[in-house]
Amino acid sequence: MEPELESLIGYQFHDRSLIEEALEEAGPQTEGNERLALLGDKVLSLMLLHRWYMEGNTTEQGTNLLQIYASNKQLTSRARALDFPKFITQRLDLKRSVPDHTLATTLKAILGAVWLDSEESVRKVKNSMENIGLYPPEISLYPPKFGNQKR
Repeated sequence: MEPELESLIGYQFHDRSLIEEALEEAGPQTEGNERLALLGDKVLSLMLLHRWYMEGNTTEQGTNLLQIYASNKQLTSRARALDFPKFITQRLDLKRSVPDHTLATTLKAILGAVWLDSEESVRKVKNSMENIGLYPPEISLYPPKFGNQKR
């Protein structure tokens, strides 16, 4: 199933252990994908804020951007839309559908894995984010959440 996932995200892994780790749900005996998710969370924010900064947008627009694109709600929504639950290696001690938190964590872990596997390639991570639907078309389209400050 990994080739199907790689096709969805637009990235082919060289180090298979990274994608395997990214898809492993955490449990009592293992950290699973938590370490990659922590890294992926920061990579996601970095990618969004880099573009925000380069476009000269307001601080409020940057905050709003993160609230929209980096929220667990958005990550879960994108993961469900792309049918990511079928790729996740779930804990064997629980019989249940994949929880929202696990979906969001897995999506962040995948971005962390792409970052590491691509040797920190901004272009490759950006491409994966675009394929997943986590890279906005134009940041200035997202108005400040508070006030009417101009750029």
